[in-house]
Amino acid sequence: MKNLIIGTAGHIDHGKSALVKALTGIETDRLEEEKQRGITIDIGFAHLDLADHRIGFIDVPGHEKFVKNMLAGIGGVDLLLLVIAADESIMPQTVEHFQICTLLGISSGVVVITKKSLVDEELLLLVKEEAADLVRGSFLEHASVVAVDSLTGEGIEELKKALETEIRKLDRTRLTVQRDQRIFRLPIDRVFTIKGFGTVVTGTTFSGKVERDGTIAVYPSGKNAKVRGIEIFNLSSDQAEAGQRTALNLTGVQKDDLQRGMELSISDGPRPTQILDVELHLLESAPGILKHRAPIRFHHGSAELIGRIHLLGEKELSPGSQCYAQIRLESPTVVFPGDRFVLRRYSPLSTIGGGSVLDNEPRKFRTRHLKERLPQLKRLASAISKPGSEEIGEQVRVIVESSGTRGADLKALVARTGYTSQRLQEALESLEGIRLIPQEPPLAVDLRAFEEAAVKIVQFTREFQKQKPLAAGVPKEELKKRFLPDGSTSYFQAVLSQLEADGQLDISGGSVRLQGSESQLTEEQEDIREELLKLLRLHPFQSPGIEALIQKVAGSAKAVREVFFFLLNTGEIIRVSEDFLILPDQLTQLREELLDRFPSGTAFTVPEFKDLLGISRKYAIPLLEYLDRSRITRRVGDKRTLTEKETNNQ
Repeated sequence: MKNLIIGTAGHIDHGKSALVKALTGIETDRLEEEKQRGITIDIGFAHLDLADHRIGFIDVPGHEKFVKNMLAGIGGVDLLLLVIAADESIMPQTVEHFQICTLLGISSGVVVITKKSLVDEELLLLVKEEAADLVRGSFLEHASVVAVDSLTGEGIEELKKALETEIRKLDRTRLTVQRDQRIFRLPIDRVFTIKGFGTVVTGTTFSGKVERDGTIAVYPSGKNAKVRGIEIFNLSSDQAEAGQRTALNLTGVQKDDLQRGMELSISDGPRPTQILDVELHLLESAPGILKHRAPIRFHHGSAELIGRIHLLGEKELSPGSQCYAQIRLESPTVVFPGDRFVLRRYSPLSTIGGGSVLDNEPRKFRTRHLKERLPQLKRLASAISKPGSEEIGEQVRVIVESSGTRGADLKALVARTGYTSQRLQEALESLEGIRLIPQEPPLAVDLRAFEEAAVKIVQFTREFQKQKPLAAGVPKEELKKRFLPDGSTSYFQAVLSQLEADGQLDISGGSVRLQGSESQLTEEQEDIREELLKLLRLHPFQSPGIEALIQKVAGSAKAVREVFFFLLNTGEIIRVSEDFLILPDQLTQLREELLDRFPSGTAFTVPEFKDLLGISRKYAIPLLEYLDRSRITRRVGDKRTLTEKETNNQ
């Protein structure tokens, strides 16, 4: 059986609760104060099986003082019942509720004229005409209009048939995406405790699925909780999914940890934000212009938050106009691109507009960023208006492109879009112009940024080798710092590997050179090389300090130093310690002498080693430590032996 949420909207005392009771047999006014005063104060709930659907009804309060409560429940509605009383016709909250539902993107519904028995046919016809004027040009322009009497039941069956017709006409694409491709989200609208069970929260499952015994998190705190039990429409269930009124029995959190306005979602998924870029629509009925940096009340899901509106490229917005804007909130919340919101004036309270979230992790607006940012927002706005794969593909593309040399990993894309990691992986694999870097989690990078970094690395390496022909190559760390400072190590390595595979670079250890290039010593440099090696042969195992060695060689200090480090890189000189050098053939000689003097694992002491080579402790200790590091010798206490590898070479 499929699931669907229907919400009511309309002025106080126009019979919304009575209508839901007539349809479902369930009384939605649960508070004692509601029963005493005869008005709905908070949102109420009922359910009905109709047209192969299990329908959850959300009944909202109609009084202007309780619009905040109405907004807490109406966000997850798929189909609307716009309720107008025949004896009063269109009233202020009829208009405001209808505007709110339009701003929230509800796309289907039925107009219901209640209390038909209180008026004659002529007045009933007039009310229908006034209702038609109200909804003209909106999603309800061609909706069914049904007159009922909730107390006698007259017209209720006709209304059910009208609902069946609207249900069949509903666009299933969005509902399928919400259920199967997006992460679990449930805005909390009630929190209470049940003796013997503990903490219970209720809400409309906005997207995704949750299972019994699964772990979820409470946002914006991020605190984890375990789902001990699930009820759907008051029936126990192993799973809840999008489009269902859901009650979750939670462990790991207390009642005081939760409140209306928070949201439940997957652990380690959403990233709460206080800054979001939006597409904003100001109602024609808004009381005056909206100024840049005006304080506002931001309603989203079941939350009401205080913030300021920063108009992008505009100083003010006139009623009936729209623009891109940045909202900065005083406290964090969870939003995703495509989420709808409503704005109300900070004071006095009234609904002024609303729109769609475009980006939940933008940088703070600066005028100098507008030229680049506005086209991106236009692309995001276009993307969220598209169905299914087109939407996700363009969203991901804009996010990855704007991430520059950082790229965006799969975890970040879940937090930025609200889609599941599986769905995002599928999208990434099919998108042209994006390269996936194998790491955990996988990293998506803009192919143009990848190729640009590769070109710059090759150019820099070529210039580096011209200036320092004897260098082993450019240190990898320097290349990363220059061209991919924010990129991951995997990203940088992927660029180098691609350049190596393309035959452009050679990578050896920590250095990078142009492929096929070799260091060629000039005649002057060759003379320096011979002199350095000659000096080291004169003093085997007792070389002078590096600076002293360099000063003894004819030529500029810079030239001698370049040749010296070239010989280190090519292995013609071995650095035993910071200031102690030997030659490879001297090391070979040393190993042979050790094998002759201390065969078959015979242990020797430092004094014995000194005597063997005729050197002082100053040279013996660093040389022995080098032999230990090179696994030629093994130290045990104050003695050493040749390693098994060395003795096997006898």
